[in-house]
Amino acid sequence: MLLSSLIMAFTAGVRAEGRAPWQDWQNTLQADHTLTGKIWSVREKRFVTPKRLADDLASAKYVLIGETHDNADHHRLQAWLIDQIAARRKPAVVMEMISLDQSKALEAYMARPDANAAGLGPALDWAKSGWPDWPLYQPIAEAVFRAGLTLAPGNPSRDATRSISSDGLASLDGGKRKRLALDRPLAPKLGEALNQDIRESHCDLLPEAALGPMTQVQRYRDAVLASALVRAGNDAGAILITGNGHARADRGVPWYLARQEGGAKISTVMLVEIAEDAKTVEDLIVTGPDGAPAADYFWFTPRAEREDQCEKLRKRFGK
Repeated sequence: MLLSSLIMAFTAGVRAEGRAPWQDWQNTLQADHTLTGKIWSVREKRFVTPKRLADDLASAKYVLIGETHDNADHHRLQAWLIDQIAARRKPAVVMEMISLDQSKALEAYMARPDANAAGLGPALDWAKSGWPDWPLYQPIAEAVFRAGLTLAPGNPSRDATRSISSDGLASLDGGKRKRLALDRPLAPKLGEALNQDIRESHCDLLPEAALGPMTQVQRYRDAVLASALVRAGNDAGAILITGNGHARADRGVPWYLARQEGGAKISTVMLVEIAEDAKTVEDLIVTGPDGAPAADYFWFTPRAEREDQCEKLRKRFGK
């Protein structure tokens, strides 16, 4: 048994090193920046190697790996980390991009003898999901299939999300609110910061009346994602693939996870694109209202080329 485990660990390491994402970036913007590829450990206050990061993540029951959704390098790094953790234990992988509405389709496809990573996207009707194209996410699915891991949905259903948007968290019965830790308010500064993030992420184009419902939806999604991790991670823990906003420890999924399952070790990584004017680590790490870093590790990457998101929103809102 020990020998087979060692062989598995070695094989996964060879696979991962053979395609080391940080040695072959897909994006070119800021690829030559001095911080590109570096990993900052908040606890150690220094840069660490990918292996050191993977070793630490493997010791946590729950691992959250935040991303920018349209950055191909982020998904390749996530796949590499899944490979490394799976060489030591067999966690479930929960994806924010797969909703509870898709549970049956996911389960049916994964049970097929011919199931593979390339076919998973079409089986989930990914092209109509609103997420970036499936080939960007396929490396994550390849890592799941390679290690024989369980893949689970994370996002709440559309109907439930609509209900929260229209009627608020009060529409949930008291028992469910308590189970999800939604009966506890965020500290005022965290709530204000969440509002501000939603405002800024929509380029200050949202009407003020929309902020309250969107904040409640964000909290609901964080709580449901945490619940999905608990449900999937009973045996060997779970890894969450999600956006950086959900991965932040101060008010995102880890906040709810710690209250839904107290005492479990939770580790968070944010994959952060390097801004054009960034010069130091402090220019890049994400912090909370108190100035504390919002993750345990920050892995700095090139930026993906994309349209001006604010211009797209202005056209959408007719402004």
